[in-house]
Order: sequence, then C-alpha cells, then structure tokens
Amino acid sequence: MGAVHPAARGLALALESDPAVDRVLGLSAHEPPLLGPKFEFVQASPGDERFAGALAEADTVVLFPLLEALDRDGGRQARFVAGMETALGAAPDAATVVLWSSGVVYGAHPDNPVPIAEDRPVRPNPGFAPAAALAEAERVVLGSAAGRAGRSATVLRAAAIWAPAWGTFLSRVLQAPVILGVRGYDPPVQALHPDDAVAALTLAAGGGPVDWVPARTVARTVGRRRVELPERAAFTAAEQLWGFGVAATRSGELPYHMHPWVLDAARLRQAGWTPAHTTATALRDAGSGMDEGVLVGRVRVRRGDVYRGAAAAVAAFAAVAVARRQGRRR
Repeated sequence: MGAVHPAARGLALALESDPAVDRVLGLSAHEPPLLGPKFEFVQASPGDERFAGALAEADTVVLFPLLEALDRDGGRQARFVAGMETALGAAPDAATVVLWSSGVVYGAHPDNPVPIAEDRPVRPNPGFAPAAALAEAERVVLGSAAGRAGRSATVLRAAAIWAPAWGTFLSRVLQAPVILGVRGYDPPVQALHPDDAVAALTLAAGGGPVDWVPARTVARTVGRRRVELPERAAFTAAEQLWGFGVAATRSGELPYHMHPWVLDAARLRQAGWTPAHTTATALRDAGSGMDEGVLVGRVRVRRGDVYRGAAAAVAAFAAVAVARRQGRRR
C-alpha cells in the first residue's frame, strides 16, 4: 500500500533479485513509475473492491504512509489511519506486516537521549500532525498481530532522510533560500542515505546511520545558508517566512531543528545491516541531488538573486519581534 512512495519503489526493485519472491503487488490511487517484471500495479484505494481482492492472498503486506508534512487537516490524518486498518483487515492471511514509519514519532525534546533506543516511548510533538498520525498507525499495525497466531508485525522507524526525491519535510528545507535555525540550539543531526534505507527495509528491521553531525554543519554541507533567530522570534516568524517562500520550516517543525531525535541502530547492526554511507555523505548527496537555484514559494530562482532578499526578510521579522518586546517592556 502506497506504491508511489520512494521507499516502496526501492523495495520493489530490491525484491526483483530475490528468488524467493514471485510477485510484487503495488497498490495506490496513482500509478508509480514502471518497475521490474515481477511488479504488478493495482490502481485501488482502501475500501475499493480491487484493493481487498489484491490483498486477500498476500503473504506479506508493507504499508507506506503518504503524509504531507504541511497538512494540518485532522480529518485527513484520521482517514489515513482508517486506511491502515482497512488494509490490515483485507489481508487476513498475511504472515508479515511491515509499516514504514519515522523517528519523528519520538518527538524532538530537550531530554531525548542521544541516540534514542527503540524501546523509548513515542512522544510526537503536538504541533507536527504527521508524527501523531504515524504514532497512531504504529499502534494499529502492532495491534494487528496481537492474539493472531502466525502473524508478525514490524514497525521501521527511519532516521532523517534529506534526499530531495523523497519529499520529506527535511528535504523541503534544503530547497528554500535559507535554513531557519533557532539561536542557542545546535542539536546533533542524522541523515539516512536512501540506499541504506532501502537495505534496512529489505531486512524488515528499522533504524538509522551510526553517526551524526551538529545542526550548523548541515547548511554548510549541503551548500545552503543558515539564519538563526531568537527562539521567540523564530516561532513567530516561521509561518510568515514560510508564507513568503523565504524558509520552508513551519512553527510545528521547529522543535525538530532545536532538539535531538537521533536514532539507535543497534538492532539493525545485530541483524547484519551496516550503512554504506555516513551522515555527512548522505547530506552531500542530498545537496548535489537538488536542482540549481532555490524555491521561493513555487518559483525556482538563482541563489545569488535571492539571498540578500531572504536575509533582509529575516532581519525585518527579527526587528519587528525586538520592537514588540521593547514595547511591552515600556
């Protein structure tokens, strides 16, 4: 389910060389790019007759959430979780269920350990709706194996993926004129290379790379500029800067740029997985994979033409915040 997801495409291609796999069915409302000869596309959504028919004889079901980080529609998030429940109900004979999730479910909090062990409780930040939806989807998937003999359920919580082709909220940050930071915060940052993500998915175990870098290093590594604002001003200005296309970080995402959410890969390593790329390599590949220029709103322009305007806009918002604070003092 979710055949157009980049991770689904990578998994389908990896399974082409597995002699134990006869067929790979991809279910989605939209047709993905043409894959290998084992791949069969079924254009269907949860609740459709073809959807239930395709899953009825499945041995393994892998669920890929298609969530938009900018979407704050609670009803849409609820329909996403309901779709997961429908998919599981349509595959009664599936012995293996895998959910592609994310480390964002742990939340970004000042007291997070570095790295976060997988047995830590999930604490999604309230202002980031996709994290809450994923946490609920995890509960549904893990619950589907409870009391059902012969079924195993696995949740793969991927570390941060910055590659533009994956369309994550972090990859969107790289395409903006500047990377918005909060003054006084420089948390450790992971970057999981897409190839390593697919390798982990193929093993049906989750995690991230075994290293991390300071947040201030990210902008320099990917060839972007980082602009820091005081904490209060950053939360106030984030939505306005996003609206003007200057920065791509909304207020609900800011905690993920302030506090650590670095994942532990111990279980992956025990299963024989070793990442082929470091965090720095993954970030450099993400930076080189971007088109020339940056996105300002929906328009792509040259970097040199926008940096001065971007810096001026950020400075203006900071000045407004300072002026308001001085006004309150008076």
